[in-house]
Amino acid sequence: MAAVPGHFEYPIKDRDILSSILQTIYGVSQSDPQYSRCLQYLLALNPHIKNPDRIRAGDVLRLNEPLVEEAHKGNDPPPHIVNTPLISEGVKSADAAGFQAVTWMADNSNSFLIPGSVIASGGANLLSGGNVSLIHQMSDHYASYKSGNLTKGQYDYRRALALRRFQTNIGPMDRLLFGNGGSQQSLRIARAGGVPANANLARHASRLQRLGQVANKGGVVLTGVGLAASCIQIANTTSQNEKNQIFVESVAGSVTGLVGGAAVGLFLVSNPVGWGTALLLAAGTAAWGYNAGKASRWAYDRWGNSADLVSATHISQVCH
Repeated sequence: MAAVPGHFEYPIKDRDILSSILQTIYGVSQSDPQYSRCLQYLLALNPHIKNPDRIRAGDVLRLNEPLVEEAHKGNDPPPHIVNTPLISEGVKSADAAGFQAVTWMADNSNSFLIPGSVIASGGANLLSGGNVSLIHQMSDHYASYKSGNLTKGQYDYRRALALRRFQTNIGPMDRLLFGNGGSQQSLRIARAGGVPANANLARHASRLQRLGQVANKGGVVLTGVGLAASCIQIANTTSQNEKNQIFVESVAGSVTGLVGGAAVGLFLVSNPVGWGTALLLAAGTAAWGYNAGKASRWAYDRWGNSADLVSATHISQVCH
């Protein structure tokens, strides 16, 4: 028998429920008068589902584009579904792929948000004001030498000390930040006529400062992605209690992570740290936020589940 136009297969993910799939793909909510017929039509397409309240992650759900139209007509589902990938007619393949990608992001957000936030925060920590100030110190030492406040030997010693500390702090990032010549060649006094002697130092200090700001903003962007993933989860579950659990976990984790990152940033303004410490601080901040979210969810489930925070804050309407 010929394939049904618009048929595709959707692998069921953790936390998926049939009502959320119907609403997300077809726009049919439980309050829709035709919801019951659409659900029965979907179950008829998937006879392997014995209990609509118990679908398992990893199982394949058969979907087809005319589901709602046929259910509204009262037609029976096709007697046979050919096991083929999505056909171009009906639901567009990009729509199905996009829905699956968004669902995957919602279910696996921590898989990339936590390591991503560690990398972003680690870069911000490494290129903090404390480390960049070591470059400014080299420039200040040169100015003191030229003004006669330091001898040549004193200047060379102090410059070498600041440079060595800077190189130790950035460690294996030296080549990445300064190319093959490394900081030893890049952070030198300019000898070209008409160019200020500290031009190279000022240029690199400004560049590293901008990179640190970008890395810091990257952590904020990743937090926003995490909140968007949580919003998807809230929209895709019909359990009000679970909506509140997700909301509490997301808010507590995000706020704790941002506050922790800000506190670390203030500390690093005047305290240069090495690349290993930078990654440890970033990992600690990410873990702090993650565990705070989990702990808040557990506390809400144990003591505060009588409070409907999602309804009080109108989050469901925002995430709809």
